[in-house]
Amino acid sequence: MRTYSSMKISGAWEVRRKIKVPALNHDADAMAVERALDSLPGIRKAAADATRQQVIVLYDIRGADFQTIVAMLEHVGFPPLDDWWSRRKMSWYLFTDRNGRENAKAPAASCCNKPPK
Repeated sequence: MRTYSSMKISGAWEVRRKIKVPALNHDADAMAVERALDSLPGIRKAAADATRQQVIVLYDIRGADFQTIVAMLEHVGFPPLDDWWSRRKMSWYLFTDRNGRENAKAPAASCCNKPPK
């Protein structure tokens, strides 16, 4: 289990997400989840806490997305909590990831209110 203090956002396109995982009960489970998430491209750090039953993931939205993270959690046998609030948060995460990726692909704005040439 990694410390959460080392999971600071350092770039414009990095995000940090907390995911409740009710099946996360032991430190061995936490290590398996961390290993699985760290293997995904675009993931900077993943930390699982068995006592809080949560996973915190720091990733670059240009290289990874929340849906892939959830799919990996389900694949290794630790699906996220499926209640109203968690579904709402997941929808928000998906929206902000998609919006950020679109902004990252957008051309640079013109400088000083001058139209582009």
